[in-house]
Amino acid sequence: MTSVYFTVTTVLTVGYGDICAFSNIEKLFCIILMVFGVISFSYSTGAISTIIQSVDARDAITKEKVAVLNEIKYEYDVDPSLFNKLVRTIQYDHQKKRKDFSQFMEELPYKLRSELQAVMH
Repeated sequence: MTSVYFTVTTVLTVGYGDICAFSNIEKLFCIILMVFGVISFSYSTGAISTIIQSVDARDAITKEKVAVLNEIKYEYDVDPSLFNKLVRTIQYDHQKKRKDFSQFMEELPYKLRSELQAVMH
């Protein structure tokens, strides 16, 4: 049991500290606690990376829209003031964090949509 305890401690990279488990129950408890800690840390790291990835994806979509707008500007000789208004509109839409009401309503089932529309109007 001792070699399994030290192996799990080494594999989970928590290192060796001042406090050691001596009985088999303590060692088993420490192994379970270490595994739980690694799983919790991995889940937290994954959740944070997902959030960052979704922000990056939204930024990429906005940059793509501005790039298409640039192509249109040069191809059709769009007035700079109009171009600036369009860019500001794209950036404003990017900063909005809520969905458009119509898109949200379309995604709802018919019965729920009807109930919500009755409340709204």
